[in-house]
Amino acid sequence: MEPAEQGPPLDLLLEGDKKRKLEPSFKIPKKKRTDSESMDEVKPVVLSPVKEEFKKEIPKTLKIKKKKVTNLEKDEPYSPGNKEKPPKQPLLDKPKLALLETPKMALLDTPTPDPEEPDQPSTPPPAEEDRTRFGLEVPKSVIVQEYVTLTDGSKHVLTREIWRRIFSYLPPGNLVQCMKCCKVWLEWISDPIFWPSINLSRYGPIFPDTLKSVVLRQPVEVDLSYCTITRKQCDWLLPRLPNLKTIRLSGLPMNIIGSLNGPMVANLRHIDLRWVDDLNDWGLRDLLSVPSGREQRPRFRDLQGLLLSGCILTDEVINNIIRYCPNLKHLDLSYNNNMNDRVVEAICGSDLIYSLTRIDFSGCPHVTDKSLLMMKKCYDLTWLDFRSCREITRGACVRFAHSFKKELIITEDKLIHPPTVDVYIN
Repeated sequence: MEPAEQGPPLDLLLEGDKKRKLEPSFKIPKKKRTDSESMDEVKPVVLSPVKEEFKKEIPKTLKIKKKKVTNLEKDEPYSPGNKEKPPKQPLLDKPKLALLETPKMALLDTPTPDPEEPDQPSTPPPAEEDRTRFGLEVPKSVIVQEYVTLTDGSKHVLTREIWRRIFSYLPPGNLVQCMKCCKVWLEWISDPIFWPSINLSRYGPIFPDTLKSVVLRQPVEVDLSYCTITRKQCDWLLPRLPNLKTIRLSGLPMNIIGSLNGPMVANLRHIDLRWVDDLNDWGLRDLLSVPSGREQRPRFRDLQGLLLSGCILTDEVINNIIRYCPNLKHLDLSYNNNMNDRVVEAICGSDLIYSLTRIDFSGCPHVTDKSLLMMKKCYDLTWLDFRSCREITRGACVRFAHSFKKELIITEDKLIHPPTVDVYIN
């Protein structure tokens, strides 16, 4: 017999089986389906027979509610006996009616009120507390007493007019003490007649009650020199003083002086800005003028007194003064090293020669005798102060006083003034 063919050895077969077991089993990735294919394969959900019956019964159970027809749609007038009330219709519900006629139709269609019901106001008038809370003025009847009531209930012999004459001879310090006596005197002395000027210079700190008392008295002149007032306080105070004519702001910073730019202080006649360190030519020009487009119109056209002593200004400042203050009477440019004969020449070449009555150049070292010769053009000049001017001689002052058309005298070496005027008046 022929020997049978032998297969591969057993070891090789075992090794092949081990390798097959150790090899990882790779899975074939499934193909991604598109949206269209996935939608096609989705099978519709079959509803239960109960749900199908309910679905069929839905259109049978629904009922369309009929719209109620109102009286307006029936073109019937509304009467108080009808229970139905006409609904509010917008303007576009009836396109046939013109828009201008709809308010008239609405007035005709509104029901008439029942005569038995009393008329009640829609909104009651605000109470007195609400009026004061919202800033409304509540009129109060002011009754001025003519007599002072004594402790026993009797009236004093002197009347109010007699007391007012007595108070007119007292200085402000004594008036303040009299105001603490009683309420009647407080009311009488608070009259603006007794307070033409209020002096708060070197006063500080200034409280709101102080400002309210100033507004209550309505003075004509207020002195705030070297006080501790703030910009907000000054902005609040000045517009509330319509009768103010003179204000003194000496030694205050420029940001507080900027409150003069308000529209309610254009009636000022005298402004005192002496010894303001940060005041320059540009600041003074902005103070005296208000820009309106391309033109500059003067704010203080009727200004009569401008005191700029000790301010750091150049000789070009006189051009702004001539332009914006054509009716100036008193000009103080003392203690300024930049003032010279060109300033005097500009003054004498302008319209200020017709209005100036008082000029102060004391402490200006560059003003010479030529200025005295040019100042003869001024018509109403009655006060010239050249004290502490090294370039001006006493002989030039004497010649000016004798040749001027008005009677003038010389005191304190270089002060020229009329003989009837007190030297120490500001």
